[in-house]
Amino acid sequence: MQNHKPQNDASYFPFHYIDSRQRFLDLVHQTQKEGASVQIEKWMIPSKIDQDLSVDLAYWAPTQQTQQLLVVTSGIHGSETYAGSAILQMFLTEVFPKLHREGLGVLLVHAMNPYGFKYHRRTTENGVNLNRNFSISGERYKRRNEDSEKMHAQFFKREKVGSIKSHLFQHLEIKNGKAFFGDISMDQFIKAVSPGQCESAQDLEFGGKALEPQSAKLVEKLKELIPQYQDVVALDLHTGLGHRNRLHLLTSGSGEDLHPDLFAQLFDIEADKDYYEYTPAAAEGFYEVHGALNTAFSDLAQPHQRVCAITMEFGTLGHDLEAKLRSLDNLLVEHQGFYNGYNTPELAEEVQKESFERSYPQDDKWRQAVVAASRGLFQNILSRAGAFTL
Repeated sequence: MQNHKPQNDASYFPFHYIDSRQRFLDLVHQTQKEGASVQIEKWMIPSKIDQDLSVDLAYWAPTQQTQQLLVVTSGIHGSETYAGSAILQMFLTEVFPKLHREGLGVLLVHAMNPYGFKYHRRTTENGVNLNRNFSISGERYKRRNEDSEKMHAQFFKREKVGSIKSHLFQHLEIKNGKAFFGDISMDQFIKAVSPGQCESAQDLEFGGKALEPQSAKLVEKLKELIPQYQDVVALDLHTGLGHRNRLHLLTSGSGEDLHPDLFAQLFDIEADKDYYEYTPAAAEGFYEVHGALNTAFSDLAQPHQRVCAITMEFGTLGHDLEAKLRSLDNLLVEHQGFYNGYNTPELAEEVQKESFERSYPQDDKWRQAVVAASRGLFQNILSRAGAFTL
C-alpha cells in the first residue's frame, strides 16, 4: 500500500469534527482501494440539537487466522478528539500499510463522543462521561460515591459563574509545596471525585444510569469480535493529564485490564522511554477510574484470553503544582458554567478558551510530540507482536 505521509506531523490534526470524520473515512476507503478487505460501520447518535453526529469505525479481519486483535478508540472525551483523530490518521497513513495482518485484526473507532467533539465538551449531550459509563453487568450504576457527594456539597456551587476562579479555590492553601482546600488535599479531592458517580449529571464525572447509545453499540461489537482472538490489545486515546508534550500510559487501576505477560511481551518501559512513561493510577495527580472503557475488555474476555487495555494520555497544561491547579480549576468552572450559566459573555469566552488549552493546546510543538510518540509506540509494540517490521 502507498504511504501518503504529510510533510509536517502537525497537519494530521483536523480543523473540526466534520473535517476529522471525512479524513478518517477517506483513509479507510483508501485501504480498501489498495486491496484490504474492511468492514465499515456508522452509528448515528441521537441528539436534540444535531442530526449529523456519528461514531465511525472500521474493522480489518486477519488475512489468515485470528490471533491478536488491536483496538484503538478515540474521542471518549469529546473535546480531546483532535489528538485522537491525528493519531488515527497517522496510523492509517504510516503504520497500517506496513502491518503483517496474517494473524492480526484491527478495529479503529473514530469519535466515540461526536457531540462532545463538535461542541467541545468532555461529556455526551446527556452529560455522561463515557469513560465512567461502561458497566457490562449494570452494577456500576447502583453504587454511590459518597466521597464525591461530600466534596460537591462542600466545594461546588450551583449558581452562575461570576469569576474565572472556582469556589473550591477560595479555600486554597499551599502547605509544604502541596495544595489544600481547607483540610482536604488536592490529591484527596481528585481521588474522591475523579473515579465517577452515577447520581447526577450536574455533578462532575457522571457515569450515567445505563449504557449510552454508543457505549452499548461498542459493547455489542466487542462481544462479536473478542471471542475470536487469543490476545486483545486496546488503546484508548486521551489528552490532559501528565507532563506537557509527554505520553503517559495509564490503566483503570483495577488490575484486571492488564495481563502481566502480554504487557511484558509488548511494552518495554525502559527501552521505550523516549516515547512514553508508564504511570500507575495510584500516582499523585492520577486516579482509579470506575466504569472505564478499559474494564469492558477484561469483563468481556474469557479466562483463557489475554487482555492488555491501556489509556494513552498526552499531557497538556503540565504536571507541576501550578498546572494541576489550573486544570482542576477550569474543569470545575466550565462544568458549573455549562449547567448554571455565566454572568457575562466575556467570562464564558475566557473559560472556554482555557478549556480548549486543557484538551487541545494550540501549539505545533505539542501536536508534533503527540504524533511522534504515538508513531514510536505503535511501531515498537507491533514489532514485538510480530505484526510490523521496523
